[in-house]
Amino acid sequence: MSAAARLLPALLLLACSASACGGGGEVTAGRWILLDTRTDQADVARARQNAEDALIRHPGLDGMVGLWSYNTPAILGALRDAGRLGEIQVVAFDEEEETLQGIADGYVHGTVVQQPYEFGYQSVRILSAVVRGEDPGIPEDGIVDVPVRVLRKADVPAFRELLDSLRAEAGAAEPRPEGPETVHLAFITNNTSSFWSLARAGVRKAEADFDARVEFLMPPQGTADDQQRMVEAVLARGVQGIAISPNDPAHQKDLLNRIAARVPLICHDSDAPDTERLCFVGTNNVQAGREAGRLIQEALPEGGEIMLFVGRLDARNALERRQGILEQLAGAPEG
Repeated sequence: MSAAARLLPALLLLACSASACGGGGEVTAGRWILLDTRTDQADVARARQNAEDALIRHPGLDGMVGLWSYNTPAILGALRDAGRLGEIQVVAFDEEEETLQGIADGYVHGTVVQQPYEFGYQSVRILSAVVRGEDPGIPEDGIVDVPVRVLRKADVPAFRELLDSLRAEAGAAEPRPEGPETVHLAFITNNTSSFWSLARAGVRKAEADFDARVEFLMPPQGTADDQQRMVEAVLARGVQGIAISPNDPAHQKDLLNRIAARVPLICHDSDAPDTERLCFVGTNNVQAGREAGRLIQEALPEGGEIMLFVGRLDARNALERRQGILEQLAGAPEG
């Protein structure tokens, strides 16, 4: 058995217990040292403070990795103010415009994008079919996989063109007049990040394609309590199906099961597989983490000290991305 394989169980334990031990602390994975995983509770101002504090506490830091969409713009802002743009390697998730510009300018090595447009479009497609008693084509394992894309500098121009075309297509989609066949759905995010603008575009296009009316809701504080209030409100308004990105799946299990007992339920972006949800629409986040790990290996081929930044580590997508990064850096076998 290789050293990497022997190390894997310990890495997984650290990754999966990170929320219980304040970010997981320091972990060595191959030639890379993960100093810490900083959380901000989906507070953009705090995300910026975390990045600034990391630069002060760790002047020899080699790399900074943003696991949620707004983390990389926060990192870039902190580096800019410290006069250190270009000194520290940055790896990102998602397609915030500041992140894409950072890649184009050479300040971000690359980003792993999830195609949130498909989160919105596929969620509405599936829920509309289920409400009408049609076959939604859900895979047997309950996972509707939305593959990630990895963007480096050369990929940015074409990707920007794609984003523009998706937004234009959604904007041009004419919603059908509501009639007896129109289904009433809700799509609930886990925060107010601009990441969700593309998911909104997917929802709007699907409304026109599948004769649906969708309430697109974003929890203002990005908390599980916000989400619960939104769920209770839309159920009271007679919604026929809900798609939600659960903020804290472990502690929202009862809520999610109560939803599923009343209307069809989909999880998107962050899964809750031990609930009665119909399916998960989103990314294989362990694999996405591995892709980020490969970007780190490209940016820092000799190894170095890195830090991760994310909203919460009780969200399944955050835990799995961290896990995938550690597996890749440690050289653990895939699958």
